[in-house]
Order: sequence, then structure tokens, then C-alpha cells
Amino acid sequence: MNGYTYTTISMHPGKPPRVGVNIYPDDHATVNYYPADDTARAFLAVEYGDTWVNIGTTSDTTVTDTHVKFARDLLEAAARFLADCERLRDQHTRQTTDKATPDKAA
Repeated sequence: MNGYTYTTISMHPGKPPRVGVNIYPDDHATVNYYPADDTARAFLAVEYGDTWVNIGTTSDTTVTDTHVKFARDLLEAAARFLADCERLRDQHTRQTTDKATPDKAA
């Protein structure tokens, strides 16, 4: 299965435009963490093809409770995403194995 990305821009009367970036990865996608140092802020980078999303703090030196809450929320959501991916992979593996195994009752 090949991955893909796409970006949408939604515009509705009387509302600000909204931009969406969707990444459905394959083996070419990467997720990297770049730790903070004295000259740069910490950030995560998700890259796939010509699409990238960076998530970081708004300052090199000041990290607030808001940054920490966001990082915790991101971690919790990523953990749930991982659990779902593993569950769905295992379910698919079982279904594939069941189809490949001849019925012994016959």
C-alpha cells in the first residue's frame, strides 16, 4: 500500500480560511525530534514527500504550562494512535492467517 498526503484549504463566508494537512504514511515517512539547545527551540518534525509539519515551542527560552499541556496531550493522543494501529494490524494479520488456513472441519 502506498502512502499519500494532501492539503486542503476551506473557505466559508464570514469565517477565516482553514488549512488542513493530511499525511497517510508509508515507509518513506519520518518523525524526528530535535532537542532544544542554546540557540534553537525543541521541535518535532513529521516529513513525508514534499509535506512536512513541525511542532515546537514558541520561544527558545520560555516554556510555559501551555507548552507542557500541549506536549502531554500530543503524547496521549500518539499513544492511543499507536494502540489502535497495533490492534488493527493484529486484526488484519489474524484475518489473513484465517483465510490462508484450510478449514479442518471439512
